[in-house]
Amino acid sequence: MKFFLYIFQLVFFFSFDNSFASYIDSKSSQDQESLDIVFYNIDLKVDPKKKIISGNTIITFVLYQKVKNIEIDLLKNYTVSGTSINGTSLAFEQKNDKVYILKTGLKLFKEHSLEIKYVGKPPVSKSPPWEAGIIWDEDSNGNHWVGIACQSKGGHIWFPSKSNPNDKAEGAEIKITVPKPLKVVSNGLLKSIEPSSGYWHTWVWETNYPISSYNINFTIGDFKEVKRTGYILDKPLKMIFYTLSNDTNKDIELLKSAEEYLSFYAGLFGQYPWIQEKFGIVQTPYWGMEHQTAIAYGNNHKKTNLGYDFLLFHEIGHEWWGNFLSVYDWADFWIHEGINTYAEALYIEKKYNLETSINFIKTNFESNIQNKKPIIAQPNSGIDVFTDNDVYYKGAYLLHTLRYIIGKEILIESLKEFLYIPKEHSNNQTTTSEFVTLIEMNSKKELSWFFDQYWNNAKLPILNIKENIIKNKKFIDIWWEDDGFKMPIVINYNSFDGLREKELELSNNPKKIVIPKSSELIIDPESWVLFEKKAYK
Repeated sequence: MKFFLYIFQLVFFFSFDNSFASYIDSKSSQDQESLDIVFYNIDLKVDPKKKIISGNTIITFVLYQKVKNIEIDLLKNYTVSGTSINGTSLAFEQKNDKVYILKTGLKLFKEHSLEIKYVGKPPVSKSPPWEAGIIWDEDSNGNHWVGIACQSKGGHIWFPSKSNPNDKAEGAEIKITVPKPLKVVSNGLLKSIEPSSGYWHTWVWETNYPISSYNINFTIGDFKEVKRTGYILDKPLKMIFYTLSNDTNKDIELLKSAEEYLSFYAGLFGQYPWIQEKFGIVQTPYWGMEHQTAIAYGNNHKKTNLGYDFLLFHEIGHEWWGNFLSVYDWADFWIHEGINTYAEALYIEKKYNLETSINFIKTNFESNIQNKKPIIAQPNSGIDVFTDNDVYYKGAYLLHTLRYIIGKEILIESLKEFLYIPKEHSNNQTTTSEFVTLIEMNSKKELSWFFDQYWNNAKLPILNIKENIIKNKKFIDIWWEDDGFKMPIVINYNSFDGLREKELELSNNPKKIVIPKSSELIIDPESWVLFEKKAYK
């Protein structure tokens, strides 16, 4: 049996490879920046035995300024046999994982149709979903199973595209021809299953929602379909689990859990973004990935000690955070992962209580924070720059701290508003600066000291504590070492009349408190704030 599950400890949840040189950063050439993708029509034949893909992609695009060449991303693994624009064959050049179509003079602000024909062997992912490539596998019955891992490198590892995260298409048609009786699962809705020559048949899927190129995906397997109609905020939703198991009861329970998690996210952040299409789950031989409307799932129905399926919950959340709201630049990737990770703590708080949620945050978030790099990368970074988990866990913890400053109600309403407010960039693509502006506006607080310290610096703020004992009292000075940092801190201690709790407004100037000599000062007893202590005698 080759169909297997890659097991990773949670601390290694997110780590990208450098197995092949090409990756797409957030900085395009001027020519590519001038190109706006409207729609992808992908038509491929996938041969699992030979491990070859072949076919063509038609890209509908608009030019906004004159260019020297039309520049499209595609790995050099593939041989391009021809290119045409608006039906006219054109000369092209392949160089450095790019295809340059040698054409100028196209009309601006008008849709054009570019076709690229190609064939080749895609890179193989040895550690999906973190290492980019195609996964060629078999199920327990010896049937072929094929999937794609491409978030870390971009959609160009398997189809010609503009892989930069700053350009979502308005939709895509994904037409995949495979040997019978294999099935194909992809984004959006299944339009048709068309017979092809011999023992081949073609599955045609289409989504008419905006979609990032790395989220366009397909999976091939001898799947059984387990279906359910869910109701999300009283709206019907087609739910399908494409499974290889024979345990229908477990599969139905998985869909019931998915409906619960979808309802939680919708109740907090608004309706499921793709309500007119479907919510799909595809069984995979690796952990998971947030492919829009067809999430990859390989957690084998495992649940945490708090009784929920972490992997399923997390990938569902990306339908809002990452797929619907997307970053314009990978530098702001914490928006996808940090907000979505914090949603898990909010779910635990709702399901249990705040104390359980805080314990979860300390155990699962704080222990995995490394503080080696700022959680915002340099502009125009590739996604590979994130080599640790801080965009997940530090990003989530800092939202917890932000809640401490502005209150839960303002935070939750701001997160929901962040999903839907008009953005500077099209197709709901955003930046950290837009998030900061919204938070400051809604909280009526100036918070540059908070965001500068935590988002743009690797190290945590340092709280200085100087203690002197005189007779039966402790005289304690407390102040922040980092310039301009002014986080308030809750303290408690035992006095002669019992437990006392105070919130101290702190700055870079020492604040003195006096407590009984026999008492211990507890700083931030509910762990709202990330900081380091420095003690002086």
